[in-house]
Amino acid sequence: MKGVLEYFEEIMQIPRESGKEEKIAEYLVKFARENNLEYKVGKYNTVYLRKNNNSNKTIILQAHSDMVCVSTESYDFDNKGIPFYIDGDYYKSKNTSLGADDGIGIAIILAILQGNENMPNIEVIITTQEETTMLGASNFDYSLIKGKTLISLDGIKEADIESSSAGMCSITINKEINYEVTNENCYKLSISGLIGGHSGDDIDKNRCNAIKLAVRLLKKLNYKSIVDINFGKRDNVIPSEGYVVFSSKENIKSINEKIGKIDFNLNDEEHSLDLKIENYEDKTVIKESKEVVEFISKIKNGLLEVYENDGFPLLSANIGKISIEGNKIEIKYSIRSSDLLKEEELLKEIIVLSSKYGFELTVDVSKPFFPYKDKSIIRNILTETYKELYDKETTIKKVHACMEGGILSNSIQDLDICTIAPTIENCHSINERVSISSTKRVYEWLKQTLIKYNQ
Repeated sequence: MKGVLEYFEEIMQIPRESGKEEKIAEYLVKFARENNLEYKVGKYNTVYLRKNNNSNKTIILQAHSDMVCVSTESYDFDNKGIPFYIDGDYYKSKNTSLGADDGIGIAIILAILQGNENMPNIEVIITTQEETTMLGASNFDYSLIKGKTLISLDGIKEADIESSSAGMCSITINKEINYEVTNENCYKLSISGLIGGHSGDDIDKNRCNAIKLAVRLLKKLNYKSIVDINFGKRDNVIPSEGYVVFSSKENIKSINEKIGKIDFNLNDEEHSLDLKIENYEDKTVIKESKEVVEFISKIKNGLLEVYENDGFPLLSANIGKISIEGNKIEIKYSIRSSDLLKEEELLKEIIVLSSKYGFELTVDVSKPFFPYKDKSIIRNILTETYKELYDKETTIKKVHACMEGGILSNSIQDLDICTIAPTIENCHSINERVSISSTKRVYEWLKQTLIKYNQ
């Protein structure tokens, strides 16, 4: 019988970028057949599993099979697994994201399904595209589900019991652009070395957004026009690197001198900022450069509002990607909120701002939040079990990340839902890592919780 770490290592070898979950679905079907489990593959490669333990109780376990794929260089995520290695107590990757979010959740579930302890019947919901559209959770066949109690394995910190989540609005903002030739000098400004991170979990850490930094630098360097700009990967990642090409009347020596005098006001984490200025030959600039820069400068970004009682994030926004393809500039932007009215108000504000600067805005997907419930049987059992096992308290936590719990709780009536996980750090970045000892403890925590729930 395989252990949780063996499953995780197998999962890391399976390409599973968000929207490309065919191979991980095949892996899960193979597992189901080998272990005589009921299974069904649904829309968007979602997978349903069921293990009948001849109990009069049923519990649902949930995780998502996709991952955010980021790398410092070109990496073939479609055909290659993750180049992981072990460093002390951590699984890490060489210059790519690790995919512990949420490969480690699937690994824990598979290890649980191999157990023969006195457990309830177990239903498993494996969703897809959680990191992008959440189409998997939105289109899952919930008529298959009999249970009313669910534990998700899509958290990020051991001993946290996540009991509510933010909703998220994903937005695409486009603008048609035109070009002209300039006689001014052109330079390429490359930005790297920022931490980046998850636009929900890390938004309150005041990490620098590379797109916002680039615009601030352009203004301080007295730019005249933009030639090209390319930052970020997706709307749910704080961008950490990229480049902007711009024109200026100044020479490269003068520009470097100005950069040397700038106070970047970064937090203590971000001491590795690297800026590079190079001469650039192409002198074809964007006519609408001023509108683009002013729009990016004025669009809201970062932590915007917090709960009055505890300072926890209530409303935030992230400009996560900007790029140019042909005659169009495209921006990926997201709003997170645990208050629907505040989300709608900010969206209206962004629509007005977009129109003012000649951008077209499309809401790609709107994902619901799930509210905190005062009474939860499974939350109580999780709390008691962790205390018994490790003599430590758990933390009942709100989550500013958008989670599938919002969709699940809206799709399964009267659902009692919580989220747990081992400690995962720096999700959605090349610095992502997951604790091995924490993974083992959470596996045991979940196993003993299921046994107690069955009793």
